[in-house]
Amino acid sequence: MSEIEKERERVYNNVFRFTLHQGEVVDGNFQPEVLLCEAMFDADNFNPFTRYSIDVRDILPRAITRIQKTLSRRSYDVVAQVGRVDLSDGSEDAVMHEYDLYGYQQKMINSYPREWRNGMRYNPKAIVQKIEHKTIRGVPCKIGLYINENPIVEREFFVDGFNPVAKQSLDVKEVVTDIAELIEEKIKKNDIRNMWDDYDLINYRGLSINQIRELHPAKRAEMLRRLRRN
Repeated sequence: MSEIEKERERVYNNVFRFTLHQGEVVDGNFQPEVLLCEAMFDADNFNPFTRYSIDVRDILPRAITRIQKTLSRRSYDVVAQVGRVDLSDGSEDAVMHEYDLYGYQQKMINSYPREWRNGMRYNPKAIVQKIEHKTIRGVPCKIGLYINENPIVEREFFVDGFNPVAKQSLDVKEVVTDIAELIEEKIKKNDIRNMWDDYDLINYRGLSINQIRELHPAKRAEMLRRLRRN
């Protein structure tokens, strides 16, 4: 069985999900309407303490700024290239096909009767809202990091000048994927640090791995502080 086939058959028990939603505000609460993009990566690669002690809040402000800029661009890359490398004749020439994602959607909408088309076009409405004496204008959006269906952190924000074409763009996929990779990289670094902490607790405090897993985070932190003093 090839590595690709093994990967397809693998069952993931825990998955991190980073999502970007566009929605609306109803009675002061964000209601998601459209999932613009989602990136996922395996949570079972990390030890349980890392999985359930994640803090990526420092990444989010820049991530939101980048998403706001991406969703308000004037133009986008909406042409996806799909292909393969043809080795049948001994060459390595790529056989590529292009798909205009936005153009295809418009073509599908235009195939319906004229009176239906306006209701089918994606065109979220901007709102004006006052928050702490500031006037906010834009389309409501939300990013979130989840483990399976359980939220870790969520942030709501507004996009002024929201461009509906973004929904079919490759640019949104790229920015969401990049942010998810930044989050995954930070989790990896924390996981390495936590593994070395586990090593110290096992070798210098005589704890078993099961005892370490049962430690309350505050107790674990205190034991590590005392260990560092010595």
